[in-house]
Amino acid sequence: MDEWALFIFTLAVQASIGGMVVLYLFNLISSKLTEDEAYHLFRMPLIVISVLSLLGLVASFTHLGAPINAFNTIRNIGSSWMSREIVLTGAFIGLTCLTAGLTIVQKKVTPWLMLVTAIVGLVDVYAMGALYATTLVSGWNSINTYTSFFGTTLILGAVLAVSLVAPKLSNGTGGINAKDLIRSAFAVAIFGFAIQVVGSAMFFTAGHEVTMISAVSATTILANYKGMIAFGWIASIIGMFLFGYLAVSKSRKTFVSLTFASLAIFIIAQGLSRYVFYVMPG
Repeated sequence: MDEWALFIFTLAVQASIGGMVVLYLFNLISSKLTEDEAYHLFRMPLIVISVLSLLGLVASFTHLGAPINAFNTIRNIGSSWMSREIVLTGAFIGLTCLTAGLTIVQKKVTPWLMLVTAIVGLVDVYAMGALYATTLVSGWNSINTYTSFFGTTLILGAVLAVSLVAPKLSNGTGGINAKDLIRSAFAVAIFGFAIQVVGSAMFFTAGHEVTMISAVSATTILANYKGMIAFGWIASIIGMFLFGYLAVSKSRKTFVSLTFASLAIFIIAQGLSRYVFYVMPG
């Protein structure tokens, strides 16, 4: 596979977007927290998500060759999904860093800015999907591209958000209803997994026949990756069971370690899925 930069870019940015969405959800659920409690709960997660989004930005520049190429591409924003994706990704990363920066400087969370950032991020995920779905590549030009990207966003975002607040939750920080946060994140992850299942089912039942680029069907190419695809789905299922256990378990002794184990499993699962996505063109 030659698209390692895009592999890192899409996973890092989508995980950041999902993380911001779930952190905003956490903020709604934790509305009874004092300003100081909310600040200490969300400060580090916002910083980490900012750094992760910047990692995605660096990877994207690696793919483009030079930052100036991104600015040249923006000129076609009226007709190019790539231009729209670049603008939206830049806006999301800028807003993410602004949100984290204001949180540190003001020592309080700005909920409305988190919401705006999350919305811009979700629109960016759609633009990412449209960039591939509007090509002539069989397998990319399907609804599965959208469901795969949104599913990754929600799954990785949910488990990432829980992992980042896990130390506070395990310590029983006052005012935080840990179970409500974990269950809400699990619901988001389940929804993301469900739309990936639906998208995958629609993709394989549609039977994409020919790609205009290489004259090879996507299903023919994917036949060589059956083991990897199966392992990815198995890992996702295991991750979901582990995440579900965290949502119902009352034990705090292994909470943090199991949370990060769940995150690692989902990174592997979604990473395998994204790898297969990028080998489809052949």
